[in-house]
Amino acid sequence: LEDFGETVGVLEGCDAIVHLAAIPRPIYHPNSVVFRTNILAAYNVFEAAATLGIQRVIYTSSISVTGYPFYHRFFEPEYVPIDENHPPAPQDSYGLSKYLGEEIGKAFVRRTGMKVISLRMPWIHTPESYARDVAPFRHDPQFGASNLWAYVDSRDVGQSVSLSLDVDLEGFHAFFISAPDTFMETPSRELVEAFYPHSEIRPGFGGSQSLLSSAKAEKILGFKAEYTRQDYE
Repeated sequence: LEDFGETVGVLEGCDAIVHLAAIPRPIYHPNSVVFRTNILAAYNVFEAAATLGIQRVIYTSSISVTGYPFYHRFFEPEYVPIDENHPPAPQDSYGLSKYLGEEIGKAFVRRTGMKVISLRMPWIHTPESYARDVAPFRHDPQFGASNLWAYVDSRDVGQSVSLSLDVDLEGFHAFFISAPDTFMETPSRELVEAFYPHSEIRPGFGGSQSLLSSAKAEKILGFKAEYTRQDYE
């Protein structure tokens, strides 16, 4: 996507764009490559949309805008469950690229009046990847702490994208898209108290509740996760 002309050619005639392309984690590439690739790809997509008059862009963001899970220096959430009002705090190249990708989207809303929806995803799973990468560690609270023990099924990601293409919204909107629970056996309040003891626990938080709130997505998009770990086990 470094060639802007090629980007425009691919998108010509489209009514909306779902931007999924990115390096998904700052592990297998140098930080500069992760940042440059993700930022330039996002900018080119939004610039092409503006050039072609495309009025809706769905930007796949990440919980990494909060700073988790790839932080360099440990820090705690200000409060749980985390919602869209929680301050962004990225430290790493990937999280920073996702946060600035949202800022690019806001800039193009100001420039053209286009509609931009940013979907902030946690660790995305299928039944197969969950069984391989998560299930063996569900009794170890240390595992997944930096991910806030959060996940979402890939089919629910697809649901959120479909809803975003149809919803009647103006301007820029960000939404957390998550399963309603954590992937751990340990109750959520115990997890927070053990690993993030200085985080404010908001009233009503408990059980196996996710540390990420999808309440805004449910209210505005109509999103409700259809697949959870109970469907995998």
